[in-house]
Amino acid sequence: MSASTMKQNPVDRRSVLKIGATALAAGVAGCSQESSQNTEASGGDSTDSSDGSSSGDGSSGQSTNYPEFDPANPEFPQLMQTLIEAGFETGSLQDLKNMKEREKPRYGNPVQSTPDNQDDLIDPDRIAFAMTPTEDPAVYRDTMQPLMDNIAEETGKSVKYFPLNSYASQIEAMRSERLHVAGFSTGPTPFAVNLAGAVPFSLQISKEGDFGYRLWLATQADNDDISSLEDIKGKRVAHAEPSSNSGNLAPRALFSNQGVTPGDDYEVSYSGGHEQSILGVANDDYDAAPVCSTCVTRVAEADNIDPTNLKVVWASNPFPTTSFCYRYNLKPEIQEGIRAAFLDYDYSDTKIAEVFGGRGKWTEIDYATVYDIILQIQENNDIKYNTENIEG
Repeated sequence: MSASTMKQNPVDRRSVLKIGATALAAGVAGCSQESSQNTEASGGDSTDSSDGSSSGDGSSGQSTNYPEFDPANPEFPQLMQTLIEAGFETGSLQDLKNMKEREKPRYGNPVQSTPDNQDDLIDPDRIAFAMTPTEDPAVYRDTMQPLMDNIAEETGKSVKYFPLNSYASQIEAMRSERLHVAGFSTGPTPFAVNLAGAVPFSLQISKEGDFGYRLWLATQADNDDISSLEDIKGKRVAHAEPSSNSGNLAPRALFSNQGVTPGDDYEVSYSGGHEQSILGVANDDYDAAPVCSTCVTRVAEADNIDPTNLKVVWASNPFPTTSFCYRYNLKPEIQEGIRAAFLDYDYSDTKIAEVFGGRGKWTEIDYATVYDIILQIQENNDIKYNTENIEG
């Protein structure tokens, strides 16, 4: 075993993060497909409203006066530049630790438990592994080889990469027990839980512990009429595209949970994308826009906007990215081996980290807790968990 996949001390790893049990409709897979709750989101002390957001009191409301920014207890508004410098465009291990634990999902079925009856367990001769589908389904075969090697070592089973070309085929393969371990995109993850017996147990993180992205509500820094979410009522607000998670589906759900209903409290204008939304705000074409944090950070890093001229008045909890799952009725010792291959090793010096933006480690999650923000969105959009609703 190479040094790049050196096994970590599992006790140390579990002491970093333990959320609940040991164990973004589709179309919530990223930026283009894609509330006062500091206690859950970032460790603050504001009222828990179970809406998946982190929001301060916005008491200053002045373009030249912002509260000191503490990522663990954020207050808004804040200059966008401040958030970018603090790395607040992504989530952190602290965000995961501070999320309010949920005993069961707010929407859909809970994760299935391992059967007690031995006859209901499966013991495949070979473990089939698949990543979220892409235009080239085999693109991850070589990338994920260090992980597959460790799954083989920890389970005593051979492992084969199982290329698939759609979310529906990936979910059907796990439902029919032909697929045993998989990385499911954000939106399809609840479908995999409800239809295929998937057990989401981990997310990819970087060495620094960052993951995912956030929804930011942005406006001009000198716009003293907007210092909170409520202030966008009656204003010119741009959404990205109808299918965008953070640019449309998420604000429709999360803003409504906070008493601001898009389409009723303000007219929705579609800009065509996150970059168009933030450029429109920067050029005063719109008063505000809900945008994907990592998307607009890239726009700022390309010098297409000046983040010192923009402010964020509201931010969501981080959205999880790809969930890594195994099928619930694998023999317990196989489940434990799979978990160990993900959670007890550091892949930061392998192709895995190179391909996934430095995210070469995995951390434990509880589905009902970490995916609550996604389930809010899918509930608000009345998503039905059937194969016809899985968008690839």
